[in-house]
Amino acid sequence: MEIGIIGKGKMGRDIFNHLFQFDERLVLICRKLEDVEALRASIEKQLKKMFTRGYITEAAYEKKKISFTVSNELSALKYCDLVIESVFEDKELKQEIFQTLETIVKSDCILATNTSSIPLNIVFEKCSIKDRCLGMHFFFPVKITRTVEINKTKMTGQKHVETVKDLLARAEKNSLELKEEANMILTRMFTTVITQIYRIYEENYLAIEEIDKVLKESLVTYGLFEIIDSTGMDIILESIGNFINDRYRNLYTPLYNKGRNLLEEGYRGGTGNKGLTAYEQEHAIALKEANEAEVLQYKQNIILRMQSLIINELAFIVNNQYVEKDKINEAVQEVFGLSEAPADILNRIGKQKIAECLLESCRSLKDDIYQPEDLSVYN
Repeated sequence: MEIGIIGKGKMGRDIFNHLFQFDERLVLICRKLEDVEALRASIEKQLKKMFTRGYITEAAYEKKKISFTVSNELSALKYCDLVIESVFEDKELKQEIFQTLETIVKSDCILATNTSSIPLNIVFEKCSIKDRCLGMHFFFPVKITRTVEINKTKMTGQKHVETVKDLLARAEKNSLELKEEANMILTRMFTTVITQIYRIYEENYLAIEEIDKVLKESLVTYGLFEIIDSTGMDIILESIGNFINDRYRNLYTPLYNKGRNLLEEGYRGGTGNKGLTAYEQEHAIALKEANEAEVLQYKQNIILRMQSLIINELAFIVNNQYVEKDKINEAVQEVFGLSEAPADILNRIGKQKIAECLLESCRSLKDDIYQPEDLSVYN
């Protein structure tokens, strides 16, 4: 299978590096001519290292050397069976790329976007053959995270979905097939989680670093504020803007407003830039007074509130028949870096305690997102 990857950024290159391990022909597209030779040399160096360290045979090494192309011209994708676009989250740029691709690629070439939040109907708006269009959303770190969302529109042909699923299986990835109503459901859930932790931070009992420490000790692999800062506030705001609706408005709005202020102040986050954590450190305000026992109880309550929200959101998704229970349960644990799967957390804590926590949040915060869902869906 010949696969094109558009974008030499971290995600595009990580997708390339992962697929390069398998028996596919790859075409990597970058924007600038001056980047072509540097990228080719980098890939050849990586390949040589695999050979000298004994990871591949000499025959495989020779075959791999001619199994990829690097170009700054979209015309190099002419013979591809699948093209994965992985440029930054700019809907106009993505539309332009796919509109141009339709004049270049074969009529049966699958067109895929790695967008994490832009609605697919907008990304593919200018495409004329829409049954071959879909989303392939990989997650960081690509080499470790096995879950890949296959996001479909109402016009996506199932034969193209099956082709992509077969490719992902060969590449040792797990497909999470999502109909249009559930597109990018994991990003949507993650947006809910990070806006929840920001709401907790605004209660002003703990500093950001302390909250992340609590989370990493008891719930997740990576601190949520660490992820916000590394992702970049422009991308966070894009996700909030794309997913916000009446259900999430009260929860999402505080972080959205904060993010807009941060961008205006120059705290963008992302690689090499100051973000939310730096801003709060530089504009610190006094925390609420609490004794040691109260702080310990508050930390425990943070974990329970986060667990309850995740469990409730997952129940909402399954109850609305967006996706299969077992698949989404496993995907959420992996992508979010949870120490336990949501179903296991529920079994350990119990439905009553989760429901009581949700009802308390609903009463105190006056936000219906905390109304307990039917948790029997986990049975």
